[in-house]
Amino acid sequence: MSKQAAHQGRPAEAVTLAETALVGVRSHRTPRLLAQLHIRRAYASATLRDRSACTGDLESSCPDRAARLRRRPPWLYWVVPAWITVEAGDCLLRMDQADRAAAMLHEGIAMFDESFVRDRQLYTLHRADALTRPGKQQDLDDAAGLGMASIDLAASLDPTLGADLLLDLCHRMAPHAKVPAVRDFLEQAKGVLPGS
Repeated sequence: MSKQAAHQGRPAEAVTLAETALVGVRSHRTPRLLAQLHIRRAYASATLRDRSACTGDLESSCPDRAARLRRRPPWLYWVVPAWITVEAGDCLLRMDQADRAAAMLHEGIAMFDESFVRDRQLYTLHRADALTRPGKQQDLDDAAGLGMASIDLAASLDPTLGADLLLDLCHRMAPHAKVPAVRDFLEQAKGVLPGS
């Protein structure tokens, strides 16, 4: 609910929902559950542009990631070091720290095993987005390649999954259509976006 509230333009509500959950799980705390809730609050804080709160929650979600996350509950199976890392990268991207975001997203994507196709596809789009933004990390050729890789990964998934992220990436890259790799990506994306 917290992430949905943040996506729907209600970041203060998103913070409140995550904080309520953190208080509500006092007797059932596990490293995975705490990591999940701190990441959600970090995301909400990033949406509010509260750098201090976001950084604090990112730090709280990450200590001893690999060793501590092996514990239960099994219903949080996706809360693994790779997920925490890409989510942290996504938070940094929301706070316009594209250089740090690109590095975190690259690290996290590399940690996902082959079975996490959906996650790899979506976070590849986030990384491509980070590489389109101004800064030392900007690399339009690499961003275009990642955009095409995400399209390839999406071939085995629901075609609407990530369509909004792909469309956002196309809008960011459109001003750079003179770059051959970008032009190729935009052409390929046009063929897979809904309504095209």
